[in-house]
Amino acid sequence: MIRRASLVLAAIALLAPLSLHSCSPKEDSSVVRIGHFPTMTHLHALVARNMSRRGEGWFERYLPEQRIEWYLYSAGPSSMEALFGSTVDVTYVGPSPVINAYAASNGEEVRLIAGAVKGGAALVIAPGIDIDEPKDFKGLNIASPQLGNTQDITCRAWLTEHQLSWTLEGEGDVRISPTPKSMQAQLMSQGAIQASWTVEPWVTQLEESAHARIYINEPNACTTLLAARRAWLSRNPKLAQSLVRAHRELTEWIIANPEAAQLMVIDELEELTQSSIDPTLIRRAWSRLTLDSELDTAAIEKLALDSLSTGLIEKIPPIKGLFAPIKEDIPSSPIL
Repeated sequence: MIRRASLVLAAIALLAPLSLHSCSPKEDSSVVRIGHFPTMTHLHALVARNMSRRGEGWFERYLPEQRIEWYLYSAGPSSMEALFGSTVDVTYVGPSPVINAYAASNGEEVRLIAGAVKGGAALVIAPGIDIDEPKDFKGLNIASPQLGNTQDITCRAWLTEHQLSWTLEGEGDVRISPTPKSMQAQLMSQGAIQASWTVEPWVTQLEESAHARIYINEPNACTTLLAARRAWLSRNPKLAQSLVRAHRELTEWIIANPEAAQLMVIDELEELTQSSIDPTLIRRAWSRLTLDSELDTAAIEKLALDSLSTGLIEKIPPIKGLFAPIKEDIPSSPIL
């Protein structure tokens, strides 16, 4: 097992970010840099980035004196490295990479400022695999999106809870194989993996293209959060306040306008990935997501305990120090 969050960050997160910029810019108070992944569970960023690209920027309306720059990352650990390196100021990310980064920096570098998306996570199993109870997973190969990501930790904790040992290689009841989400349907169809703990839209893709079925559905899973650099928050309290306000009101807009938001998500994903996106897949996966800008502290605290129990990290500072919710009362902006 990997036993230290610092090893996870060193071994995985040093992947070069898929940024719009070829090098890390110097910090500029006139610029707010926002990170995200090209994935449906980061739909706030996709919608807002699409608006920016069309000259109708959402965050720009709340931060009129700042320029918004968007940075694209392949996974949570690399976005945490970007925070550490001051390449971005805030980022949409899953909870486990944030917890790992918080532990690795001894509580110094990262803070959670808002919730974003819940649900859309599930353990799916391949057709022809008979599973009646957890012990039936013995001998199987379960894919996770990435070593140390939220679904990877959830999978390990669930196996441990049911007295099943897990391994990346070598001896163990169940093998866990960190595998890029885009490859999992093909590998499942080929029989190389028998199950996957992943998120939308790949849950739906596995159902449709690999004929997988859901064994565990996580409608209330803490999937996506908004994290920020501690130093940036300290230096820019008013900017942070306006940014979180924009994020909260964007949440409300997306909930009120799901069809328009879906079209923006599809358009932006096609632009970022240079590939065609099936609208039906997005609509079906969308129904499993819940937008919520509040921080689910209880769920995040449990994930921190799971990271400790599975040996990913050995110790963590008091978890309450990770939360920096910004809830000041500011009059709503008439832009919806």
